[in-house]
Amino acid sequence: MTPFPNISHIWPLYLIASGVSFALALSEVIVTFEREPLRALRTGGALLLGLINAALAALCLAGLRSLIPGLDSPWVALAVGLGLPGLARTRFTLFKPLPGAPESLDVEIGLAQLYERLQRFARRRIDLTLTREVASLLDAAVRQLPLDDLARRARILMQTQVTAPPEQREGYVERILTAEGYDETRRKVMLAVIVLDAGGRRMLEEMLRARRRT
Repeated sequence: MTPFPNISHIWPLYLIASGVSFALALSEVIVTFEREPLRALRTGGALLLGLINAALAALCLAGLRSLIPGLDSPWVALAVGLGLPGLARTRFTLFKPLPGAPESLDVEIGLAQLYERLQRFARRRIDLTLTREVASLLDAAVRQLPLDDLARRARILMQTQVTAPPEQREGYVERILTAEGYDETRRKVMLAVIVLDAGGRRMLEEMLRARRRT
């Protein structure tokens, strides 16, 4: 008899539950940051959210198995992984006083509030990471790209914004270039923001790479 129980048939169950819960957490990141899903997924905040969800799924499965011995079905593990987001948003009452007693005597587990705080924390971490990356990209664009290159690309992009009113598309770049009190740095920043917003981060990065090759 071995001193430790055989867990070779158990660990795949935890892997299923944790993996499904991890994937669902990442799907929430993708939906929230749909403009830059891949970059958002590569942040520490996304990894933290996924790992915590995976750990919670494993704990839930362990709790079920302790309550119901022999609950070793992969379908149960799959159900735990899929049902964790709903479970995390549920309020549980541990103690309910008799009718007429103050409601403040209720003892509740605020899983919903805890999970929402976790999501907000992870989202702030993702936001901070993406903001730092954008700020670094804009700083590089302002330092390395000529004003004329930014203006030419911004004009093209503004003309492609068919959903924007004509007064915003026509002459907008010229108003930035001729506005009084704007120095070159401010004009570059505003034009780089247009390129970033209308063309995406990849376009601005390609402009920087092309500039470095010349």
